[in-house]
This record gives sequence, structure tokens and C-alpha cells, in this order.
Amino acid sequence: MIYEDLKGKTVLVTGSSSGIGAATAALFSRQGCFVGVHYFKTKAGAERTLTQVKANAEGVLLCADMRDKEQVHQMVTQVAERAGGIDILVNNAGSLIERQPFESATLDYHEDMYATNVRSVFFATQSALPYLKKSRGNIVNIGSVAGHNGGGEGSGLYAAAKAAVATETMAMAKEFAKYGIRVNSVLPGFIETRFHQRFSSAERRKKVADETPLGRNGTAEDVANAVLFLASDAASFITGDYIAVNGGLYMRA
Repeated sequence: MIYEDLKGKTVLVTGSSSGIGAATAALFSRQGCFVGVHYFKTKAGAERTLTQVKANAEGVLLCADMRDKEQVHQMVTQVAERAGGIDILVNNAGSLIERQPFESATLDYHEDMYATNVRSVFFATQSALPYLKKSRGNIVNIGSVAGHNGGGEGSGLYAAAKAAVATETMAMAKEFAKYGIRVNSVLPGFIETRFHQRFSSAERRKKVADETPLGRNGTAEDVANAVLFLASDAASFITGDYIAVNGGLYMRA
């Protein structure tokens, strides 16, 4: 689907070297957006994403450790100066890192989990805010259904971090509404990306697909389409809310 209002907008997608971030970056480029493609360690993956982007529109490769305030600020400044501002921020960077149950989780793991998944959203949003004020743009945060159901075995701290992102989304939506900035989130369920290839066995992935009402696991493109909708004028009266992309596996009243 083409959203004409997105044409010519500048979009920064954090964590876009693979999976949901890469699919989101590519989809925005098909709308004619300038796309900032961010990575931290996986440069080759980000370069592949940028190649996809440049098949449709302009873009720039960006490297930053999202846990580091100065690096994030430099990244945001770089894309804003290159494109003349920022219209849309997609806070996608995050990771389960590894599975550690509460009972035996280390403090270092706890701190890294929140730095990777929560502090990153704070840093990117704060740095991008001056540009988003000028453009009356919007923010889409990538959460997780784990933030609603507590997550699976060994992912409790990840679930807690994603619950924090959900609360941040609502708080930002209230605070930034006076600037004309909308803030929403997308909550992926079980999505077939490198994330679950790393953290979930093939047997587990099949079991979840069989239990999902729509009969399959999701794709990165399923999530990217929801992000695109929330970033477009089609969602102009939606803020502080979320879209759960999970095939009906987790339903809430």
C-alpha cells in the first residue's frame, strides 16, 4: 500500500541491519522516504538494508551504540543534517541478549537489558525531539507482547523492559501532544526473524505457529506494515496506543 503523505519524509529506523528494522526501512523507502539505516555491530547487514533502500529512495548508513548517549546524539544529528530534519523516528533497536531467569540473572545482565531496550528509546527520542517538533512528526516504538504477558522461560527481564517501553510510549504521547507529535507502538508476537532463530528452537517455533489462530508465525513485513500505518496520516488521530501483531495468539479485551 502507498501512503502519499509519507513521500519525501525522513525516517530514522534504529536497529535496521536485519529483521523488523530492515523490513521497516525497506518499506519506508518504497514510499519515497529518505531512510537512516542504523546498526551497531552488524555492518554487513545494514549495508544490505541500505542497498534495498537505495533501490527506491535515498538513505544513509549510521553506526551507534544505542546505550551511549553521545553516540546516539551524533547519529541523530548526522541523519538530520544530511536530510534536513527528521519526520519519523522508529525506535526498533533492542534484544533479548540471552535467556536468564530472574533467579540466577546477574546485575550486569539486568543493566544491559534495560540499557539496550529502554535507555536506547530515551536517548534516541530526546535527541530527535527538536527535529520532530519542527516537523510535527511522529514516533513508533517497537515493543513486544512479552511486555503484556511476562514473556517465556528466561525472558522475564526482557518482558519487563518492553513493559517499560509501553509505559514510555503513553507518557511520551501525553507530553508531546502539545507539539503535534504522535507516539505509538507496535507489539510483535512470534515473528520469524534472526531473533527467534537465535533464541527459539525449530520445535518451539512450529509449536507456536500451530497454536496461533491464523496458523502461522509472523514475518518482519507484517510488523513493518503496522509501523507504516501508524506513521502515516491514516493514523492521524491515534496516539499513545499500540497495534499487536501476533496472529491472534495473545488476545486482550
